[in-house]
Amino acid sequence: MLAKKLHANGGRRKVSVFGGDGFLGSHFVDQLMVHKHEVTVFDRFLGGRAKNLSHAEGRFRKIAGDLSESSLVAEALEGQDMAAYFICATTPCAAWERALSDIEAEIGNFMRFLGQCVSAGVRKVVFASSGGMVYGPRNGPSTEDSLPRPVNPYGIAKLGQEHLLEFFRMRHGIEADCYRIGNAYGPRQSATRGLGVVAAWIERMLAGEQLDVYGDSTTVRDYVFAKDIARLMTFSLRNLDASETFNLGTGLGTSTLDLLEMFRTVLGRPLLYRIHPRRPSDNTVSILPSTKLLCHFPGFQFQELATGLRLTFDHARAVRLFRPALSVSAQGVLASPLSLGLH
Repeated sequence: MLAKKLHANGGRRKVSVFGGDGFLGSHFVDQLMVHKHEVTVFDRFLGGRAKNLSHAEGRFRKIAGDLSESSLVAEALEGQDMAAYFICATTPCAAWERALSDIEAEIGNFMRFLGQCVSAGVRKVVFASSGGMVYGPRNGPSTEDSLPRPVNPYGIAKLGQEHLLEFFRMRHGIEADCYRIGNAYGPRQSATRGLGVVAAWIERMLAGEQLDVYGDSTTVRDYVFAKDIARLMTFSLRNLDASETFNLGTGLGTSTLDLLEMFRTVLGRPLLYRIHPRRPSDNTVSILPSTKLLCHFPGFQFQELATGLRLTFDHARAVRLFRPALSVSAQGVLASPLSLGLH
């Protein structure tokens, strides 16, 4: 009740965002600053500069470090009401090939992080999970009541992290919200890590290269705009004394071939592409209705996919025009596991 009153009265939270200069993390930071919260961003910040938050330099506390540097993690968590975790150092394709090492790393790093949250007195953790992977192979929409049955090690790790949050809630009293996010896309998504077909296709289009299309009309995804994800995740700030698990998707499925046609129509240019069979690491259908979460956001409308694709393309093209040649150090920032948004 106190937390709800604080929010209603415009009370400011102290929030530390881990991976906050990455794709989704940076959009979440933007939303936190819109609502005047005090923000700490923990990321690698290679070269000492923000990549996705350059427009907001000076408006947040910046801590450059790695999760292995426990003293810096402790500094980032000290005095914080809430910690948001957007760090992920692998991808579904990569985890498929190196399951043991990736699961060990993701689970181990997250458990140590949660331990430090407890030590610092953090009241709540916000976790960016993967709705596209934790439910496993499906033939239709998945709700929060659907039984998760991940087969990809990426999803297995995400589900394991969700279970760790429940353990820490029961054992230590720290609350947590899990957001099972659909296929995120939008400005700032890196095309270099294999985490997002929209970013990958746009990058290849701008380079005049062939698009690799994996799957067909039976390969269906729920594409959700990054800014919408960030806006909806601010729900966690309303009450620090409760825990929830939410789907975060539009509830609308788009097949791989429909997405290709949409690219062709929206962007108004011919496409050079090659269709490949669906990869073993990919699920078939991922559709994630957000009915439970949207109850708290009356009238919320998701960004329409065609418009979102245009906005994403225009942003990527502008970045390419202003930075035609990336330096070696800049490429390192783009490929930084800590700076990944995810999904």
